[in-house]
Amino acid sequence: MASNTAVAAALHEAWNALVAEAYEKEPETPPPVGTVCLEVLPEPVAQLILHRGVPECVRAAALGGHFCAVVQEPDSAVAWVPKSLLPRASKLADRDGAEEVEPNVAWSVIRFGLPGSSGGGVKVPALPGMAAHLCEELSEVPVNIRLSSAFGGMDALLIPEDSLAIVTRELVRRGHAIWPASRLVDPVPSKALRSPPSDAALSRRLAGVWARARREEPPGTIVAEHSDLQGPIRLQASGGLFVEIHIPEDQVRTSGAEQREASFCGVCRSVDKDGGRIVCTPLTIASFQPPSVDVARCSVSLSRSSMDVVGYPDATYRERWRRLSEAKPTDIVALELQSEMPEPKYPRCGIWVFVGGRWARMLGPSRGNGIVGGTCCRSLAHLQALRGAQEVKHELRKHYHAVFGALEEPGLLRIERESSHPERRGAVFYNALDESTGKDAQ
Repeated sequence: MASNTAVAAALHEAWNALVAEAYEKEPETPPPVGTVCLEVLPEPVAQLILHRGVPECVRAAALGGHFCAVVQEPDSAVAWVPKSLLPRASKLADRDGAEEVEPNVAWSVIRFGLPGSSGGGVKVPALPGMAAHLCEELSEVPVNIRLSSAFGGMDALLIPEDSLAIVTRELVRRGHAIWPASRLVDPVPSKALRSPPSDAALSRRLAGVWARARREEPPGTIVAEHSDLQGPIRLQASGGLFVEIHIPEDQVRTSGAEQREASFCGVCRSVDKDGGRIVCTPLTIASFQPPSVDVARCSVSLSRSSMDVVGYPDATYRERWRRLSEAKPTDIVALELQSEMPEPKYPRCGIWVFVGGRWARMLGPSRGNGIVGGTCCRSLAHLQALRGAQEVKHELRKHYHAVFGALEEPGLLRIERESSHPERRGAVFYNALDESTGKDAQ
């Protein structure tokens, strides 16, 4: 009896040690030197010349907590206020003695602060000299950029609205993080599911299960090689809906593997250019990685058993994908997430694709929502360093999900790879005979 008690105590102690290790806070990755977090304010502003006194719209902006900046110059004063607060031009001139400098130009206000800015916004003020540093970095961008200090001491960059994309591209290249993505990136992907495929015949040729065999970056330099089902897997339906699974095989052993989780889903638009060359545009609606400013495109050379994918138009990389199965159109099914109960904090979108005996599902907040989907930066690793590793990891584990598996028989789905859960390989994902795994919708 005594020996059994000792064994039980030892097992209990070992279990407690494992639990403590699992919940031990991982060290924060230090942010890259000289990087900042930037936030685009929701209201575009106008530039006014004040010929006399302080206009009512300037007072309203200052008292209402809106962005408002006034700069005194030798001959007059210049004010920046939200366009939504401006009266008619005639009233602005006659009553307030002010006029809008460029009535057809709306300016975006970008405030900046310290790294570590989580979902609550930027941490201000920024380090001394950061404003000058940002202006120097953007000096080669062909954009009219202004620097202003608003009431309350908030330094901000003023950028023409139609130049936000080019400025964001340069800031991300320099290692900064900027949000919200809904103001900065192409809104087309969020509407992609509602638009018809560009070329139905090409979409049918691209349908199936694909496994990446090799990636070269730049072309000629191999950076990754995979055997079947060990690397990225792509399932695409005949209409263009797809799920691409990027779950690191070594996630159970390597602490940084979670940063390389890159599964995404969306709809692929394909067109035939230059007599035989296929140009594909994968319009992403949800991704484990932060959104980029530009929509990626690629050139595809397609054969019966494989396809070669090259970055388009710059050819910065090349990939070889093997076709694992070529299912009949009747063996391919794609589902789009409509709603969830209970409704999550961030409304999610998602796609579930079945191709023959394989299936893949991806769920996540749409672009522009949350920390991951709402922040433009270089990578998930950069995002964790700049906006907080714990906050980003919590969001990924709670709101994102990617899984790939096999259809063993009708009504029985088994897992082969699942994000954040390598231990579930081989587990049952759904069994029509077991209500604990879910039930059919009525």
